[in-house]
Amino acid sequence: MNTMRNQIIALLVLVVGIFLFGGGTVGLYSLYTASQNYERTVGVVRNFQTKRIYRYRKMRYESRMQVVYPTTRYGEMSVSKISHWPFRSVGDKLTIWYRPDRPHEIRLPKSECMLWGSLVVLGLICIYSGIIIWRISGTADKTKKSNFNN
Repeated sequence: MNTMRNQIIALLVLVVGIFLFGGGTVGLYSLYTASQNYERTVGVVRNFQTKRIYRYRKMRYESRMQVVYPTTRYGEMSVSKISHWPFRSVGDKLTIWYRPDRPHEIRLPKSECMLWGSLVVLGLICIYSGIIIWRISGTADKTKKSNFNN
């Protein structure tokens, strides 16, 4: 009974790990394709605000930054984005990728790389843990059967 529960837990951890790894891989591939199509530039955080917002019966904090960056065709552009980095401040320089035909569509490659990379690493950890739990529960099951036969 206990080994069956361990095998179910191992299977769930394996499935979660596969989904995390798959999501991280898709995100990193999306970032790779964007690196081929987007132009690179350096932007500066001009304004940074943190607001308390009431959402879903809880108080939440939302940090919004205004990023200014130069483009080749349209001159200097400005975009407001939500920041998930806790230590971002006014004057920070950011690497920005933007689409040449739609310069308001920007991507922050370092932030996205950290997100997708952490999903890949967590997925690999879950897959490895699931395999170890599966093997341990399988060997425990074999030792119980051999002890039962004696």
